[in-house]
Amino acid sequence: MSTARRRRVSRRFLSAGLAALLTTTGALAATGQPAAAGALRWVTPASASYTDVHQPTRAFPVAAGEALPVGTWEADGDKHTSRAYFTFDLTPYRGKEIISAELQTGETSVDDCTKPRELELWRTDTPADAPTWADAPAVREKVGDLGATTTRCPAGYLEMLVTAAVQRAVDEGRGSLTLMARVAGDHEEGKHFGRRIEQPGISLNANAAPDVPGKLTVSGLACAEGLRIGTTTPTFSAEVTDPDRIDGFAGDQVTATFAWWPVDHPEQRTEWTSYSRYAPARFTYSVQPGLMVNGGTYAFAVRAADERAASGWSPECRFTVDTKAPPVPTVTSTDYPSGWNWPGHGGVGIPGRFTFTATADDVAGFRYGFWGATTYVAADGPGTATVSITPERDGPTRLYVQTVDRTGNRSPDTVYEFIVRNTAPTVTDGNPDGRLGQARTFTFAPNMTDVVEYVWQLNDGPEHTVTADGEGGATASVTPTTAWNTLHVRSRTGGGLVSGDAALNFYVRTEPLVSSAQWPLDGSVGAPVGTKGSFVLKPGMDGVTEYVYSFNWGEQRTVPAGEDGSATVSYTPESAYYHSMQVFSRTADGVESATAELSFEVASRAPVAESTVYPRNALGGGPGVPGTFTFRPHPDSAGITSYVYTFRGEPERTVEAGPDGTATIQWTPSGLDEMWGGWMELQVRARTADGVTTDPDFYSFQVDPLSPMVSSDVFVWGGSATVGQTGDFLFTARLPGTTEFVYSFDGGPERTVPADAAGTARVSWTAESAYSHDLTVRSRTASGLTSGSAYYSIWIDQG
Repeated sequence: MSTARRRRVSRRFLSAGLAALLTTTGALAATGQPAAAGALRWVTPASASYTDVHQPTRAFPVAAGEALPVGTWEADGDKHTSRAYFTFDLTPYRGKEIISAELQTGETSVDDCTKPRELELWRTDTPADAPTWADAPAVREKVGDLGATTTRCPAGYLEMLVTAAVQRAVDEGRGSLTLMARVAGDHEEGKHFGRRIEQPGISLNANAAPDVPGKLTVSGLACAEGLRIGTTTPTFSAEVTDPDRIDGFAGDQVTATFAWWPVDHPEQRTEWTSYSRYAPARFTYSVQPGLMVNGGTYAFAVRAADERAASGWSPECRFTVDTKAPPVPTVTSTDYPSGWNWPGHGGVGIPGRFTFTATADDVAGFRYGFWGATTYVAADGPGTATVSITPERDGPTRLYVQTVDRTGNRSPDTVYEFIVRNTAPTVTDGNPDGRLGQARTFTFAPNMTDVVEYVWQLNDGPEHTVTADGEGGATASVTPTTAWNTLHVRSRTGGGLVSGDAALNFYVRTEPLVSSAQWPLDGSVGAPVGTKGSFVLKPGMDGVTEYVYSFNWGEQRTVPAGEDGSATVSYTPESAYYHSMQVFSRTADGVESATAELSFEVASRAPVAESTVYPRNALGGGPGVPGTFTFRPHPDSAGITSYVYTFRGEPERTVEAGPDGTATIQWTPSGLDEMWGGWMELQVRARTADGVTTDPDFYSFQVDPLSPMVSSDVFVWGGSATVGQTGDFLFTARLPGTTEFVYSFDGGPERTVPADAAGTARVSWTAESAYSHDLTVRSRTASGLTSGSAYYSIWIDQG
């Protein structure tokens, strides 16, 4: 098929609302909204050829994509008359309903566009080989005339419905359909009626009934003879497939109809049909409570349907409802007798036999486990089973056991309680304060009789075996190379019994020991900011040659260790309160210790700021209102000569201290920082004559915005003002020296109105729309000093 031809097919399908995909197998799978039943395919000829009256005994098969002559044409001075034959394979459509079949082709050339198109399509017998003019297949019936959907010539698109011809061929059991294209009547010999056409294809939509449903289950159990279920509300399921499914794409939408009935009352049949789903799919149906009874025998069957056809019913599936729970089992064991009898029996890793018994004739097996009845064992006799269980921990133990009948019903749990003896050896550390890399002796003592040896393992290292002495004890030399360790020890008897694991966890300190005369590490407050002090570092392991440290998780520094492995680090804190230190040691071989993480507190020597106009953490002053701030030294500070201070957003300044160490400054806010809601922060540090500066005092206060007051007799929140109503707003200044007010409605442009001698002004406003409005007002002095904003909310009724 040519590129142009493929484009025409695509446009046609899309114009018909089908999002179709042309696959290499010729299949078109519809996507998007659910389509009608059937699989839409683009079927190309299995063979194509033409005949020529000029060469009556010769066949002219053509390859895919080649055009064919129809009618009369000339070549090399000779006159030729041709008919085209196309054979389509219909074997995939046997037994199917042909919903629609449209043959589509196109002209590649026309001898004379002034002559009418007279292309006919006829059904013929299917030849064994490409036919010749002389042995052409018998003509059976005329299918129709190929028509165009455009006046263009050549016509790029010709079509004809061939649904009846295809359905008749399928119904007659023929595996193929051969169509012949020719020019009608005597015009076949007229050169001006001749043309060449593309090899046609058939857009064929066919449907087969869904397959008979299979793989039926009842509450997850496959149907089988003598099936029993343990519920009166089972769930039926069946798998539905459909032969119209195209590989790689969804097939037909299908439904499943479930039917069930009591075997002894088939007239009490109940049917239910599902919603549709794309095949293949598994459908389920749950029986409602109260419809089935214990002891009843029932059957169900399923059939499937698409939008045009239905399958037959599946073979029926019979089952019997059995909801009676079996009796609870009894549990016995001579290896692990029941009861809390210390020190217990057996031990970890020592298997024991347990016998389960239930007095019922339909016992299939038992479920058991230490953390719930999870493991199944089939009965090895009438109502009994014996299993071997190996405890994995010592001490009080519970074994949970249930009886299971042939239906799968379970009894309540039997809880069998017993004690597993602790057989793990006793392990004693002979040098608990030993350092990393130092050998230490561990002593092993038995908790079993006839112990002949011990197997020990440090962490994930190799196992070692040590022979027990005459009393069953032993010692082992262990050298830890990491800080955190676990020593695993098990004993073994002469008979080969292995004890439980004595897992001894121990920690080998490696991090340095740290101390400081200035800053205790016990949580008490140390020397103040600016104090020059030090920390002494001592090794927590052998061979330390240096220390790596940092303060407050900052830059790491390295200091070499002295001959005794210790070192001293100097430190001068620049801020008060919480500080931290991180330090680890390192040997010449690069072995690093654990990190010591320490915290200490530095005393504050921050000065104290005071103000009566602008009190700490309170409202005061206002724009243009000067305030006095007094700085006093910390009670423990001496020799204060000056203070360094800054107000947020302003440059840093210095003021000299008086003989008593205090200083006073004046500060006047030039406006109001509305982004901070008027809140201002002052930072002040004290400084001594030798340049030592204390940590800062953070002094916060709020500048009173001195916002104007706004009132109105007409426009009040929750009032009855309506659209179109006019009223006044009265502005009253709180900022001394106010000469005008700046205001705006609803975030619009700002306007000004002068203030009278009393510091007031009136503004008239007309409500032009309903609901919520707002007014923003500030007052301003002649020097440009501005107050904070006043916000006034207005509500206007719709009227």
